[in-house]
Amino acid sequence: MKIYYKEVDNSMMRHIEEKLKHLEAYIPELTKQEDHDIFWKRTMEEAKGKALNASLHELDYPIKQVRAFDLTYHGFDETPIQAYYIVSKQHQEKLPCLIFFHGYAGHKNSVSHYMKWLIQGYAVIAVDCRGQGRTGDYSKYSSDEMGTWVTKGILDKDEYYYRKVYVDGVRAIDFACSRPEIDPKRIAIMGASMGGGITLAVAALDDRPKLAVADVPNMCDIGLAMKQKFDGSLTIVEKFLHRHPEAIEQVYSTLTYFDNLNLCGNITCKTRISVGLLDLICPPMPTYGVYNRILAPKSMEVYPFSGHDMGIIEHIDKTIQYVNEHL
Repeated sequence: MKIYYKEVDNSMMRHIEEKLKHLEAYIPELTKQEDHDIFWKRTMEEAKGKALNASLHELDYPIKQVRAFDLTYHGFDETPIQAYYIVSKQHQEKLPCLIFFHGYAGHKNSVSHYMKWLIQGYAVIAVDCRGQGRTGDYSKYSSDEMGTWVTKGILDKDEYYYRKVYVDGVRAIDFACSRPEIDPKRIAIMGASMGGGITLAVAALDDRPKLAVADVPNMCDIGLAMKQKFDGSLTIVEKFLHRHPEAIEQVYSTLTYFDNLNLCGNITCKTRISVGLLDLICPPMPTYGVYNRILAPKSMEVYPFSGHDMGIIEHIDKTIQYVNEHL
């Protein structure tokens, strides 16, 4: 674990250290349903049986040192998942590959956003999650009244939005492994917030990534997160339950299947997570609950005076160093 802070007085340091001891000791009980593992085994078998149908369309991008493509592939269903596939024009064979997932209500950003990786020789896949960015969603949801993704299909685990998003992420690995220029043993998955939650889930569902980097991840220890958060997508779940108090038990049951608390024990790759101790969207204790249950090699980056934002210059530089050292 690494902690980043400016010089502070001794009393503040003691407060931080006491808080970290409390977080590091937190080992929550799992909330897995009896059929949790069967559900995910069935889900992944269904996904493996479907054609990827990947296609690439090269872009006329103004940075001439890279080749940038619009990538489309079929995710969980026949929804065309939109992404970028980007490589340096000077690349050699068997490139390491970074797969990026964005935050809630975000998008894959611009090609130029990934230059710090491309100039080092990494291939990049940047995904627009279904229903967000340029990706649509062909799925039908019997519960879809709140107008946002976190409650789509929330009354049925087979319908639920996050089931499809997690599988869409695994399918991005399928595409990476299909490319002759990619080294399938050097794939990293990365993201922040919702993208961090997807990163942890994909690492749990697929053992091909060598590295997982999850900043301020969501979908962690969801029951506790709903008690502690003050903002973010889980507040929409509360609004849904305000309308439908009869559905409380069913909603909590559905969420257990997609809670990284119940998935993280299957992570096998080296994993790094970051937290801001002032985060009101993805609070630190639920994140630590998941981190403390990961059995794979792991590390935690702690920022005592940061909230839900890992766009700190020092953190970006540390991430570059970390990926370079371990991938």
